[in-house]
Amino acid sequence: MLNSLYSFIRNNTIYIGVITFCFLPLLLVGTFPDTLYREYEIGYFLIFHNVTEIFSVIVSFSIFGLGYYSYSQSKNSHTLFLGIGFLVVGLVDFMHALGYKGMPDFVTPNSGNKSSQFWIFSRLVTAIILFVAIYIKPNEKYKLIRERVLISLGLLLVSIIFLLVIFFHDWIPTTYEQGRGLTSFKKNTEYVIMAILCISLVMYKRANFYTSKKQLQYYLSAFIVCIFSEMVFAVYTSVYDVYNVIGHIYKIGAFYLIYKAVFLAAINEPYEKLIETNQLLSKEIEENKLYAEMIQKSLREKENLIGEIFHRTKNSIQLVRSILMMQASDFPDDKNIQSIVEDTSIKIQTMSLVHDHLYANKDLSEIRVSDYLQSLVEMVKQSFPTSGIKINIHFEVEEGVLLLDTAVPLGLVFTELLSNSFKYAFPEKSVGDISIRFSFEGNTCHFGYSDNGIGFPNGFESMKHKKLGLNLAKIIAEKQMGGTLDIDGAQGFQLNLRFPNDLYKRRV
Repeated sequence: MLNSLYSFIRNNTIYIGVITFCFLPLLLVGTFPDTLYREYEIGYFLIFHNVTEIFSVIVSFSIFGLGYYSYSQSKNSHTLFLGIGFLVVGLVDFMHALGYKGMPDFVTPNSGNKSSQFWIFSRLVTAIILFVAIYIKPNEKYKLIRERVLISLGLLLVSIIFLLVIFFHDWIPTTYEQGRGLTSFKKNTEYVIMAILCISLVMYKRANFYTSKKQLQYYLSAFIVCIFSEMVFAVYTSVYDVYNVIGHIYKIGAFYLIYKAVFLAAINEPYEKLIETNQLLSKEIEENKLYAEMIQKSLREKENLIGEIFHRTKNSIQLVRSILMMQASDFPDDKNIQSIVEDTSIKIQTMSLVHDHLYANKDLSEIRVSDYLQSLVEMVKQSFPTSGIKINIHFEVEEGVLLLDTAVPLGLVFTELLSNSFKYAFPEKSVGDISIRFSFEGNTCHFGYSDNGIGFPNGFESMKHKKLGLNLAKIIAEKQMGGTLDIDGAQGFQLNLRFPNDLYKRRV
């Protein structure tokens, strides 16, 4: 039992404190009326009354500002409704202050009944606004919950209240009679307002739309203070007595608590979420930087590994070539063996050059076409030195790159053609011309090769003459490169090769 009581007190400390704060002044005045109850002079009371009412008006307008001007970003229908509702409350409270007895006449002569009527409308609007707000969820859209619509309805309601109290006050039951105090209508209306607030208190307690526990505490505390305020304004006998003072103090406290609740929903909570999101983003950015560094480190390690593989592959290929050359040296007089080793050596060097370019390149997947073809030309020149013949090589090669899987077969075809030209094309000439063309057209590559040599003899069938290697070139071009090959040897030698540049995918 004691544990349950302790748990209840701990969970409701703020509400117990608010009730104590509200109940204690009433208890003291009721217990010691001769000492504490008094009626103040009109001059002193008007100063207090104006200060408290102006403060209430400012708080009401602040609630309006929070709910209205934050709506474009927050889209919080609940705070928008409360904000415009308190705009109405603030304007009616302002008219209540102007219509108070002792103030200069506000359009018509001021009286206790006039200010009390404004007061009843203000309190009734406050209670209804708080009650209706329970059914307006923050994150839902409503047809009538629009800034202009609510502003128009609010100003219309203020105009109706102004007209009723100022010009048609006879349509409203009397709320205060000089010398007699509050009328039954005024007291009963205060009790109705208290009942609405009590119902709202219970319903807010059960609602689940508030953004935090603190916001709920502010709302419920505001309802408690409002209920005590209405209780006081239902029993006072003079508009200048101590109960009226206590009631206005309660009203200030209640409005302040509502302001705090709206501030949490409209400003504080969104900014806290923004700060939390920024913190999460900052943490994620730091993690991404760490992952990026790890990826970069891993990438560098892989690039070094692949580069080392290319380097070792080139060395292995050169080792195979050296072994072939050493074995061929045992048969210096056998021209067939020497020719085969020579052709094979050229092909090995062609593949080795590819790895050489890749190893020297930042991108381990592709090589530049112009650099590669020029390297092959220099290699062939060194392998087949010409004596007494000047061979001019003309390059028309576009800037571009080829992947490893395409560059190797192209190099084999090219070196086969260039070797043949150096060996066979210019037997009776002192000057020879070779043209090399390469261009890109979308995803298709065009390779052209021609020389002004002797060409093919009459009746020559290029695909059956295996010594020139044209049969091998055709197989490589069509099977491995997926291209088409055209050869013409009637006047000199001409070859055109078209092949796709997207047949293979990047490996690195």
